[in-house]
Amino acid sequence: MSFAEGRLVRGLVDRFFLRGGDAGFSLPGGLGEEPQLLAIDTGDLADLLFHMPLLQAVRERHPRARLDFLLPEAHVSLVAPSGIARQCLVYQPRQLKLWSPSCHALLRSVRRSAYDCSLVMSGDPQPALETVSLATGAPLRMGPSHPDAYPAVNFEIRHREGAVRYRGERLAAAAPFLGLPRLPAHRGWPLPQEKLRRARQLVHFNKPRQDEVLVGLDPAAGKSGLALALPGFHHLLRDLETLAPCRVLPLTVSADAERVAALVAGLGAPPLSLPCETLFDVVLLAAVCDVVIAGNTDLFHFAAAAGVPTLGLFLEQDGPQWVPPEQPHVRILRVKDGQRIDPDAVLGAFAAVRAAR
Repeated sequence: MSFAEGRLVRGLVDRFFLRGGDAGFSLPGGLGEEPQLLAIDTGDLADLLFHMPLLQAVRERHPRARLDFLLPEAHVSLVAPSGIARQCLVYQPRQLKLWSPSCHALLRSVRRSAYDCSLVMSGDPQPALETVSLATGAPLRMGPSHPDAYPAVNFEIRHREGAVRYRGERLAAAAPFLGLPRLPAHRGWPLPQEKLRRARQLVHFNKPRQDEVLVGLDPAAGKSGLALALPGFHHLLRDLETLAPCRVLPLTVSADAERVAALVAGLGAPPLSLPCETLFDVVLLAAVCDVVIAGNTDLFHFAAAAGVPTLGLFLEQDGPQWVPPEQPHVRILRVKDGQRIDPDAVLGAFAAVRAAR
């Protein structure tokens, strides 16, 4: 949906769905004591992760809050076990197409739920989903700032011009306006402790040599849309083997099967094979790895937030907004595609992140 179409649709939404429902709100405390909130997932996993600390803060400050998620079907396996969602409402891509009957049905559905707040979980403009947010009739509608944000978004998350800040920390400034405490600098995705315990047992039973370092390896393209050439991963792993025996566990949420197969074919030893059918499985296994190595991928950000020793292989195109603040368990290695990563830098970063755990 273009911005021009978005403005037209918003006018129709206001006329046929909101019918003058433009209640005001005041800050701080605009959420009330028992807020009903709709969190709208755009399908970007990193943005979903980055908004979770705010949602957890809402739940902790307002234990009786109702938090619903509107999300793609592929993300249900990750959100449902987190325990934060009262219900997961699934949307299909066709429901975001202008004038489609299924889009109208979606707008009517969210309107009936009488939400106090809607949140489009994105750092970039999302015209179609911002229209859904407007259709909720919620007095407080949060989302990314851009010239066409209003009226769909009336609490805009803005970024200072010229300021460079990790995308995962941009929501921190919004918390006080909502009557929430300061958001933690680092907070991983909520994973059930029982599931983590079983994942560790699964690794233990399938990796007989306990001295082997379990390396979660994600060969997917990063947030810039570019991926490190596979020989770069192979050279890096051979360098790591000079420090400690390693066992590779291929993990990814977006790399195609052909690329993963090519990665595995170039390994010196068979990789660890574990059941990994859902997005939840991938995030869970990453959380129990000894080290996660990835480009600027969604999984990199999940691992870094979870406190897992993490090596990021960032290309020149990966901007500073994707670099987490300095932490003992995270190291970023800048890579020029087609060139081998300096072995000394690899070994030093590997030793540093492992020592942090």
